[in-house]
Amino acid sequence: MRIPPYYRRPGWQRFFAGAVIGGLGGWAFFLFQFGAVHEELVIEINKQRLQIEEQEEQIEVLRSEERRRNQENEQKLTIQDIELLFTNEKTMELNELALYELKQQAENEVKFLNGKNIESVVEGKELIKKAVENKLYETGDNEFRLSIREMHIYTTLELHLKILPPEQETS
Repeated sequence: MRIPPYYRRPGWQRFFAGAVIGGLGGWAFFLFQFGAVHEELVIEINKQRLQIEEQEEQIEVLRSEERRRNQENEQKLTIQDIELLFTNEKTMELNELALYELKQQAENEVKFLNGKNIESVVEGKELIKKAVENKLYETGDNEFRLSIREMHIYTTLELHLKILPPEQETS
């Protein structure tokens, strides 16, 4: 069996030449289109990558801001300072040293509350009251009792104390 000699006929030669030129033209068109589409996709990917980086930076800024706010709120929700005020220090006519000693002894009774959660301090305010009022405070030769008149609980625990002689019961 033999292949027919189409290469000698000009019609077939034009057909094969057209097919080869068409194939080469199609391949060139394909490469051009593929390159253009590929270039557009590379540009779009780079834009998206930059956008992602900007959003990640923004997320990190927001997270650090949130962490900072959480720390501030956590500090606001704990006892930061304890302040003791005597309501009748002038009427008791005690000297500065005696007042200072009374204040220091009372502060030692409640200093464990520093840094505690406000909610737990509010729940235990009766315990705080009993701890301060049931102790006999000695200053030099004298002994005194303290009575809590007012208690303000926020980031600063503020106790308004009345100084009582030891024989007088708390009222």
